[in-house]
Amino acid sequence: MLVKRNAASSLDKIQAIVNQCDRCGACLSVCPVYADNHRETAVARGKLATVRAMIEGGITADSKIVTAFEFCLLCKACTENCPSKVKTDEVMIEARQYTAEKLGRRIKHQFIAVLLGNNVLIRLTAGTLKLSRKAGLNGLLRSVVPIEHTKNHFQEMAMGPAAFPSFPELTRPKMPHHARIAYFQGCAMKMFFPAASQATMKLLNKTAEVITSESVCCGMPQLVHGMANQAYTLAKKNIVSFANVDRIITDCASCGSSLKEYGHRLAADPQWAERAQEFSQKVMGLSEYLYEIDYQPNRKSALKVTYHDPCHLVRGQGIKKQPRELLKRVAEYVEMPQADKCCGGAGTFYLDFPETAQNILAEKVKNIKGTDVDVVVTECPACLMQLAKGKQQSGYFEVMHISQVLGMEFSSTLEGGLTSNMCLSGKQVFSCQTHTNQLIICQKIISNNG
Repeated sequence: MLVKRNAASSLDKIQAIVNQCDRCGACLSVCPVYADNHRETAVARGKLATVRAMIEGGITADSKIVTAFEFCLLCKACTENCPSKVKTDEVMIEARQYTAEKLGRRIKHQFIAVLLGNNVLIRLTAGTLKLSRKAGLNGLLRSVVPIEHTKNHFQEMAMGPAAFPSFPELTRPKMPHHARIAYFQGCAMKMFFPAASQATMKLLNKTAEVITSESVCCGMPQLVHGMANQAYTLAKKNIVSFANVDRIITDCASCGSSLKEYGHRLAADPQWAERAQEFSQKVMGLSEYLYEIDYQPNRKSALKVTYHDPCHLVRGQGIKKQPRELLKRVAEYVEMPQADKCCGGAGTFYLDFPETAQNILAEKVKNIKGTDVDVVVTECPACLMQLAKGKQQSGYFEVMHISQVLGMEFSSTLEGGLTSNMCLSGKQVFSCQTHTNQLIICQKIISNNG
């Protein structure tokens, strides 16, 4: 799979998968995109039929077919509901590779791939966002990051690694018997959610000595936009960088899914297959890891929280129970209807198809509001961005990464001190300013006196 690829090989690889589809239509009932527009080309059955026609020579790739293949969340809901478990997301990835090699790649997708493949460019971009925010150029920021946020949330997103160049030196427990763990910080966490990354680092440092390794992009953005060879080059760099650790922990669902697939993606390369498989076996999601080691928070808060399942976590990695059990240890947990249904973010989908993404988000917001919670929690930066847009539109809830909720110090003495109280959905809460002075974490406080 790592030898020089050509357009024909992309379709040849997936013919067996395509032929597994018996056109039963089970995918129609679970596809968020199909639910929005009811077009056959939007659902797995129609997409697989299109690919089958291309393989058999009945049709040739054109711009309409490219759009049809891109009009997919890659959420894996169809596969989960399919009696034959047809991996339509894999077919779409290879079909996009085929059309990209035949017709070329969209400029915006190439730009994103180049940006995320270079850590220097990531830092420069984040620094530019920070300076623009400080200069009051809100319009410029919103054109660069097309998502509406509250002032404080947008400040955090625009802060980027230029303002957070390295993790703070923290007191690490002496556990000579414990596995050596490393934190894989994904591109979106670096650029947009550094405070959540910092919360992750603090949690990990409570459990073991954390080894810092320089990571590059996991390769998923490149892979899903028809740049497989670039994705594999990045994969090799990460395999080398994290060779001397026992566990690789990531707080990004998409990164986790991608990293765990290195063994599969590089299986055809004899020089890398074994190393890739060993690497993938080391990877764990943050909640997966914390649940495995039985992480116990110091106190439980009076917050009411619900959880949104990132597609790449719940279906991509089978992680569903772990985050819920962890949240129950730190807050009052309320299950959301259709918690595992895609929010519409899906990488660049919300940029490519904003109207459909908004319609999918509206349903998610309705389900969140129905729980009457203070905070909706997730473990994916793309979901955080999309849910933050929903929060801005509805104003009924806060959005937080699971590391920030699990890492809260629920006491009257907070890092940075209490700054103000506020009313959120009719409930009295407090906000505390973190030491980054960028992100306001809303939380209820249980006093030492109860």
